[in-house]
Amino acid sequence: MGLLCDKLRRFCCCCCCCFRCCKESPQAAAATAAAQFKILLLGATGSGKTQLGLQLSGKQRDADDLGPTNGVRCYRIEDLVTLLLLTEVGGSQDMQRIWPYYYASCNALIFCFDLSASNETLQQHFEVLQRCLQHEAMRGKPVLLVATRHRDGVQLYDVEHAFGLEHVARSTGCPLYICHMDNEDLQRGMNWLQRQLQLLAPTLLQRIKYDVNLQSWQQRKRSLLPNGKLQQVHRQRFRRPHRKLWPMPQANDVTRARPNTAPAAIFVLRSTQPPAKP
Repeated sequence: MGLLCDKLRRFCCCCCCCFRCCKESPQAAAATAAAQFKILLLGATGSGKTQLGLQLSGKQRDADDLGPTNGVRCYRIEDLVTLLLLTEVGGSQDMQRIWPYYYASCNALIFCFDLSASNETLQQHFEVLQRCLQHEAMRGKPVLLVATRHRDGVQLYDVEHAFGLEHVARSTGCPLYICHMDNEDLQRGMNWLQRQLQLLAPTLLQRIKYDVNLQSWQQRKRSLLPNGKLQQVHRQRFRRPHRKLWPMPQANDVTRARPNTAPAAIFVLRSTQPPAKP
C-alpha cells in the first residue's frame, strides 16, 4: 500500500509539473524570445549610411551598387538578446521631406555624418539633426551619432563642443552617444544603444502606439478634408428620418389645409368624407 501511494504521488507530481510546463511554455517562449526594436538610419547624401548598414548586418556591398540611396533600404541585426531592424532612408533634399513619416514608428535613431567634410557642411548636417530631434515624435528617443570618416587633428569631443551636442541633447531630451565607424568604437556605440533601448522599452512601446495611431488619424483627416467627406460623414451620422409621401387628392375627395404644426413639405391632406348628395 505504501508503494502504491508513493507511485500515485509521483504520478500526480509529474502530471502537475507537465501541466505547469505546458501552461507556462508560451510565456517562457516569449521571455526567451529576442526583443525587437526598429531603428531609423538617417544622414545626408554621401554620409555613409549604406556602408554602415551593411557593416552592421554583416553583408558586402555589390560592385554595381555604389550610388546614393534614393529610396529605402532595410537591414537586420540579430543576436541572442535583441533584434534590430534598421530602416535607411535616402538623404537628399527630396527624401528628407518624407523623414517625418518614419519618426513615429521607430525606437531610436542612428545619424551618420562625414567628419572629413568642411565646417560649413558639418554645420548644415547638425542643423538637420537638430530639426529632426525637435520633432514631437522623436523627442526623448536615444540617438547614436556615427562619424563615417576621419579628419586629421579633429577628435569627437571637438565635434561635441563645436556644434553644441550637449545642449541639443538637453533641449530635446534625447540621450546622445557619438562614436567612429571603426569596429571597436562602433561596437561600444551599439552596446550603448541596446542598453538604452532595453531601459526605455516599456515607455517607448506605449508612446509608439500612441504616435502611430495619431499619425494615422492625421493622414486620414487630411485625405477627407479636401474632398469634403468629413462633413458628409458628419451629416450622415445624424441623418433625419424619411418623410412619408402622401398621395395626391382625387376628384371625389374633399381637401382641406393642413394645420400649422404639419411638416412644411406636405400641404394638403386627403379626406375620406363622402361627396354631398344633390
